Amino acid sequence: MTEKKHILLLCHYYPGAAGAIIDHIESFSKHSKNKYLILSNMGELPDWLELDRFDALIFHYSLIACYDNYISPSGRKRIREFTGFKAAFVQDDYRWINDTVDALSYMKINALFPLAGSDIINDIYSPTKLPNVRKETVLAGYVPLELVSLSVKPYSERMIDIGYRARKLPAWMGAHTLQKWQIAEGILKEVKKYKLMVDISCKEEDRIYGDSWIKFLTDCKATLGTESGASVCDFTGDIQRNVEAHLKRHPKEDFYKLRDLYFKEDDGVYMMNVISPRCFEAAALRTLMILYEGEYSGVLVPWRHYVPLKQDHSNIKEIVEVIKSPEEAQKIIDHAYYEVAKNKEYSYEAMVKLVDRVIDEEWSVAMEKRERNYSADEFQWYQSTSPRLLNNSAKNEIERSIFYPIKKTSSRKLSGEGIGSDSILDVYLVRKFCISRIIVAWGDDQKLIPSEYEIQGWRGNMIIGEQIISNYQKSTFQTIQWCENKVGVDLLKIKVKAPLAREVAQVLSISVIAREKKKLHTIMWIHVKVNLTRKLHNIWRGMPESVRAVLLPAIKVLKKLA
Repeated sequence: MTEKKHILLLCHYYPGAAGAIIDHIESFSKHSKNKYLILSNMGELPDWLELDRFDALIFHYSLIACYDNYISPSGRKRIREFTGFKAAFVQDDYRWINDTVDALSYMKINALFPLAGSDIINDIYSPTKLPNVRKETVLAGYVPLELVSLSVKPYSERMIDIGYRARKLPAWMGAHTLQKWQIAEGILKEVKKYKLMVDISCKEEDRIYGDSWIKFLTDCKATLGTESGASVCDFTGDIQRNVEAHLKRHPKEDFYKLRDLYFKEDDGVYMMNVISPRCFEAAALRTLMILYEGEYSGVLVPWRHYVPLKQDHSNIKEIVEVIKSPEEAQKIIDHAYYEVAKNKEYSYEAMVKLVDRVIDEEWSVAMEKRERNYSADEFQWYQSTSPRLLNNSAKNEIERSIFYPIKKTSSRKLSGEGIGSDSILDVYLVRKFCISRIIVAWGDDQKLIPSEYEIQGWRGNMIIGEQIISNYQKSTFQTIQWCENKVGVDLLKIKVKAPLAREVAQVLSISVIAREKKKLHTIMWIHVKVNLTRKLHNIWRGMPESVRAVLLPAIKVLKKLA
């Protein structure tokens, strides 16, 4: 069995992100045979991040490779200099094409996972600019497994005949995108004639997200749909810029006038028509799909997985007959559920296994990491102490509070760089806090990390709570769930219980996550010499044993003087 590779997933993970984005990001940790650490970040890469401590880096499609506000020029340079395996996911293949290819080329990407099909992939991603880059077409989304097992209303109990939400997309994406609202308008014209109960809208204010969207779909007997993507590939960005400039002058300009002026010769040359993640959601929730005829990435078969609607709506009567025939509708629903939603080929797990396979096949010895890998606790600790990261990547409001360090040291005392057996480190809190969690960062020499120690919480002269912490795996970073106690603590005492070499073992820092007035705050106590200490430790570890033996007596003397 090959050793697990340590991989950094660089993405933009933010509150309110589409469910498909969140599912995609989280799928790597859930399904990969390798070990992933997720860093949500925009702009500059954090100073603390050492890419050489990873075997590979995945650049997620939630970031745009050619936009400086997503990844800064210095960030792209650091990725370029990283010698491990590098891959990128791209979803909006139809825009910023030349700039995106240039950015991927500059970063020396080894593999690419776009939506572009095999028939056009080399036209979009030039082999000349991306030589020896492995290209694998992926889907825009996959089946969310939690929806497959969800208990839903039977067809006959759903009150809405047809439900649909969409938005009008920019004209510069081409005629293909008109379908998203044309299908809605066409059905709305037939509502009275066929006495259909519908809930259809293309207005931005009527959009539905998250759990509310799932509930909406399960209240609908059927939903509408079209292929996602675009029919214009804007290589230079000029088409988008020209159309947007025109619309500033003439906001109500007709689509066909815009097309004739700016992209008549480009519309339809390259078709980026792919299956929408909405189709997988509908299949999983057992909602009948009424879709414009199309390819749907080869996943869906008309009259088996969906009811095909002609773009001129000439077969609307046939569509209505299926909706009003529960038995006929159920056959199509069941085929979609069992052959698509429950098909592992369309699962996030299958996508992640593809990535694992590509990494294995494209791997070379030169890509092996130079430094030891991050532990999960260490990586989380670094993120929690980064105030800049807070603004870009907090998953929710609670984490904004948890990971926000105070700017100035609040402790009156942080002593005990060297902690030996039975010695005590006192950490004084600026005021009383009800502690939730404690993160202890030890020095990085595993031989000198205690296997057992005790933490006491004091209030005045009274012990409020205490825990004996086991650390037999010698973890560099430990997150300790503090005992449930609503009584405030103003002093922490850390006492090493097991024998420990006294001279160089040390606590690099302590983070305390505390509750105050029902809000979570992180109070940081970072030793003033922490950065220097890390550097000295790295130097010390790299020294030959003979040099260490000479220097150790002098170090002991200096420590006593300090």
